[in-house]
This record gives sequence, structure tokens and C-alpha cells, in this order.
Amino acid sequence: MKWLYINEILTHINGLLVQGEENPLFKNVVTKRYKVSTHTLLFDLYTKEKVNSKLFKNFHSIVVVTEKPKEFTHLGDGVTVVKVEDIDIAYWKFIDYYRSLFDIPIIGVTGTCGKTTTKEMIKHILEKRFKVQSTYKSFNGGHRNHRYLLGIEENTGAAVIEMGVDYPGDIIFYLKYFRPKIRVLLNIDVYHLVGCKTPEAYLEAKAEILEELDPINGTLILNADDENIKKIDVSKFQNIIQYIGFSEGCHFQATDVDYDPKGMVFTLHHQNNTYPVIVPGYGKHNVYNALAAIAATWSAGVDIEEACERLASFNQVIEHLEFHIGLGGCSVIDDTWNVTPLSMTSALQVMNETAGTKTKIALLGYMPQLGDGDYAKQEYAKMGRE
Repeated sequence: MKWLYINEILTHINGLLVQGEENPLFKNVVTKRYKVSTHTLLFDLYTKEKVNSKLFKNFHSIVVVTEKPKEFTHLGDGVTVVKVEDIDIAYWKFIDYYRSLFDIPIIGVTGTCGKTTTKEMIKHILEKRFKVQSTYKSFNGGHRNHRYLLGIEENTGAAVIEMGVDYPGDIIFYLKYFRPKIRVLLNIDVYHLVGCKTPEAYLEAKAEILEELDPINGTLILNADDENIKKIDVSKFQNIIQYIGFSEGCHFQATDVDYDPKGMVFTLHHQNNTYPVIVPGYGKHNVYNALAAIAATWSAGVDIEEACERLASFNQVIEHLEFHIGLGGCSVIDDTWNVTPLSMTSALQVMNETAGTKTKIALLGYMPQLGDGDYAKQEYAKMGRE
């Protein structure tokens, strides 16, 4: 996080200085009282916590934004107290203000599966040029993502954010604060029915990625081969869409896709040029991930040849179709990080395509976000047929 003075944000959060230094500096923002330290701004969201006076007195240059200033005014000169009428509104106004301080490429990635791998690929490509801020592993719950935004600093050159969907409105929440100009929609299958209830509502929740997208200066990267993505009306964004896929007419098209000891190999076609690509990790879905990563980083200013070269050194994400040697020389494919109908289908395809003459055994897990309603039963039946 970059250093800020409290006076820089007072008007943005509608705050009133009640006590303390006139204009203290801070470089850390927390929402829980026990996490305060020197040069910290505390948004007092959890008011039922007890104020530890000793903790506050061990540090200096602490700023507290609160609805209840009397709980902090006795803590001494090292604590600056700012009163606001609504602490939640003040907090999110601050988050919004902090985002406005940076004009860097921010890439948002969503899809039923492949989000984490694609996000990590994008980060890996960009890190040759920039310091990159990104979501950590698959931890992308909306209300914890402020930490990723606040992790952007003066020397951050780009950011890539994984945007998951548990409920309708989740992606809109991401977009409101991160404001990604480059947006990637990898695929839409059936999942998260616990929150979205129906496949149709889940599709609409993923389609929220179009909300407030600039149809002139934005970039929308779509999987041209995905049948559910084809159901979304993207007519107003035709000038900014970059299609990826295996089919003719894609801006980033993969042909000659094959398995290699190092991973997947394919030929990339873009603007009448061709590029050989090797991407660690097996499965045709991994080719889509690579196409999306190349398209996103190209949109952020990275040369395609450089992006392809970087992908060859990408380290596969753990527990995402990881191959291991097991007892007696058997091959064990570990895909246990998370599971959706689409990812399980992809895993079964990879097993089938790599097994050769070996006996194939699939140990399949429960998919909790499908719930246990009729739609879930249909999806389990489909998986049985797979």
C-alpha cells in the first residue's frame, strides 16, 4: 500500500477529525482492533471487539475511523480519531478512492473453471515487465478482496483479479472497486447452484462481467467455442471483443493441438502470424487457459512472442491435474483443489487421453456447490454418463 495522509481522505469518507495529530501518515489499513500497529488506519467495523488500551499505547501514528469516537479518545496523543456517520459506507468510499489513485492495467478473470490457472498464467507473463498484484491462489471471496486492492503500491505495474461467483451480484461487486478494463470470460457451465439456484441464474451471474464495460476503451476476451457464452448478448461490445478458441475466425486461434512430454503443444494464429506454443499441464482446457492469458497480456501491451516464451516456463498450479508416479509405476492425477462438472469432465478426458493401455480408475468427489436439488441430480447423472 502507498503512504497516505489522513487529510487526503477525510472529504472522501465524510469524516470529522475529533482528536489527535492534524495530518498523520499511514501505510496500512485494518478493520479489526487487535491488528493495529504504527502508521495504521483502522476502520472500526467490528465494534463488539474490546479496545485493548495497552496495544494502542505500544504504537504511534494510529488513525481510527469510527462511529463511536468516545471508545478511543482516552487512548492518548498517538491515536487520531475520526468520526463518521456510517462506518461501512466510509470504508467502501475509501476503497473506491484508493482504486482511483492508480492508472494501471487491471485484468479481471472469471469462468466456471480455469480461473486460477489463467490468472496465474497472466501473472507469470506480466512479471517479466512489471510488479504484479493478484489474488492469492483460489482465495477470491468478494469481501476479502479489498486486501488485494490495497496491496497495489506506487511501483505496481499491473494487477490481475480472479472473480468468482457464489451469488448473483458477486461480479458486480468486484467490478465496482477493481474496475478492470480487460475482462476475461473463460467458460460457463453449471455450478454454484446453492447461491444461484438455477443454471439460468448462474449464467446471468457470469454475464455480469459486461456491467459498465467501456465499449470503446475496454477489452472483452471471450471463449468462442463455449455454447453458454454464445447465449449472452454482446452486440454492443463487438468493437472490443477478442475471441479465443479452436474455431475459425477467432482472434487467437489454436490449431495442431497435441500432447507432449512437457505439456500441451499447439500453433497460435493471430493477425496472419503463427506462433508455436508449449504450455505445461495437460488437457485441451489448458490450451483455452493459455489462449486467454496470451490475449489478456497482449491487450496489456505484451508482445505475443514474449508471452508464448514466458508460458513455457509456467509452473502448473498445485492440485490442478497434477501428475505423480504412484505404486508399481502407476500414474496418479491429482485434481483435488476444487471440482465442477466441467473440470471433472476435463479431468476424465485427460485421463483417457494419457492412459494408453493402462487400466483407468476414477475416484470422483462430491460437488458441494451444486447443492442437492433436481439440477444437481441431473448434473451427477451426466457425470455418470461421462
